[in-house]
Amino acid sequence: MKRYAIIIILLPLFWNVMDAQHMAAYLDFRERFMIFDRGETREVENYKVVSFQVGGNCIGYQSYGNDLKVYHNGSVRTLEHTPPTEYVVTDFLMGYSMFSVLKVFDDGDVIKLCNNTNGYIIEDSLVAFYDEVQQQLKVYQNGETTLLEDGLLQWPIKSFSSGDNILAYVTEFDNKFKIHYHGETIIVEENVRETVYKAGRDIVGFMNLVSNAFMVFYKGKFYDLEAFQPRSFQMGDEMMAYVNDQGDFKVFENGELVTISTFEPEFYNLTDSTLVFVEDGFLKTWCNGKVYEIERYVPNLYKVSERTIAYIDVNRRIKAFRQCQPLNISYEMVNSLDMIYNLIIYNIGVNTVKIWYNGKVY
Repeated sequence: MKRYAIIIILLPLFWNVMDAQHMAAYLDFRERFMIFDRGETREVENYKVVSFQVGGNCIGYQSYGNDLKVYHNGSVRTLEHTPPTEYVVTDFLMGYSMFSVLKVFDDGDVIKLCNNTNGYIIEDSLVAFYDEVQQQLKVYQNGETTLLEDGLLQWPIKSFSSGDNILAYVTEFDNKFKIHYHGETIIVEENVRETVYKAGRDIVGFMNLVSNAFMVFYKGKFYDLEAFQPRSFQMGDEMMAYVNDQGDFKVFENGELVTISTFEPEFYNLTDSTLVFVEDGFLKTWCNGKVYEIERYVPNLYKVSERTIAYIDVNRRIKAFRQCQPLNISYEMVNSLDMIYNLIIYNIGVNTVKIWYNGKVY
C-alpha cells in the first residue's frame, strides 16, 4: 500500500492561495489563471486550470490540458505533458510523482529522486522517500540525497512528524525513535512502541518514556522542560507553546523557557513564528518576548502567517498586527479575507480582489 504525506489546504472557491513570500495566484471572474508577483499581475492561462499550489519561490499547477507546469522567476515552464499522480509545492521545493517515479523541482532544476517509490514525505526543504528496488529510506535536502535506513522490505516508518527542515520518526521494525536533522540521524530512544512527539522547524517536542519527562530537541541540543506530560503543546518555527500539567501557559523560544501566564488560555494556536491565544475573551499574541492585546474580543475571521495576524473587525474592515505593530489595511467593507506570508488578500464589491503587499494595496 502506498503511503503519502501530502499537505493540502482548502481555501475559498474564488481564489486558491497558499504560503508564499511575494506571490499569489487566483482565477478571475472569467476563470483565467492569474499570478500576482511582486506587485505585478499577469494572465498565465486563458482557461481554467485543474489545480494549483503556491510556494515560496514557485507556483505549480496542472493546466486545462493536464500539463504539469511551474511558474518560477517570472516565466512558465512545462515539467510534464501528462497529469501527475500527486504534486506538492512548499516554500523551497516542488515535489511530484508520476506513478512510482518521484521528482523534485528545486530552484530551477528538475531532479529525479527515485524510479520506484511507494512512499514519501515532502516538507519545505526536505523530501524523505522509500526506494522499493534498493530497499532504502533516503532523504533529499540541500541538493544532496542521504541514506536513512537500509535493508528494508517495505515502508519503514511507523509514525512521523516533520517540520520545514527536520524529520522525527519511529521505525516500524525495531521501534526506534529517531530525529534526522542537518544530515545527521540521531537515535533518541529505543524500544518505543507509542510515544508523543511533534516537530517544527529546527525543533521537536517529545515525551521521554524512560524518565517520563517532557523534553525538546532544539538546534542539535536536548532540553528537559517538565517532569510530567503537558496538557497540550504546539510546534512552530524554532519555537513551541504548551500548557503544562498545572495549567501554566509557556513558550520555549531561542533556547529559553518563558511562562506567559499561570492560567490556561481559552484557546491558543502557534503558526509559523506567530502565537495567538484567547484570554478573558481578549485576542492576544506573543511577540518579541511580550504579550500584546490585539482586540478586546475575538474576531469572527482572522488569519495567521509568519509574523502577521490579519482579521476582519466588527465594522468589516481589515486590520492586522504585524511585527508587534497594529495596522489598518482596508477602510472599505470587505466580503472575505485570506493571507499568504507577506500578502493580505481580500474581496470587496462584486468579486473585486485586492492584495496588500509590502505596505501597498494592489
